[in-house]
Amino acid sequence: MKTIRPGDTVYHIYHMSNKGVVTEVYERPVRHGNGAGSFSKMRRVKFISKLDGKEYDFNIQDVVKDN
Repeated sequence: MKTIRPGDTVYHIYHMSNKGVVTEVYERPVRHGNGAGSFSKMRRVKFISKLDGKEYDFNIQDVVKDN
């Protein structure tokens, strides 16, 4: 697994032509839990698409770093 950092080029795994440059990688708290305790923080990534110029926000496991 490759580390994703700001400035890297990534693409969405379900829409591979939606490729863009990462602007931010951040963590969001999870508001759910179970009997054993709370879940860990959710990592998210924001990137600006080269396809249409919009900024997208996805879970980090839904994007892949481009070589």
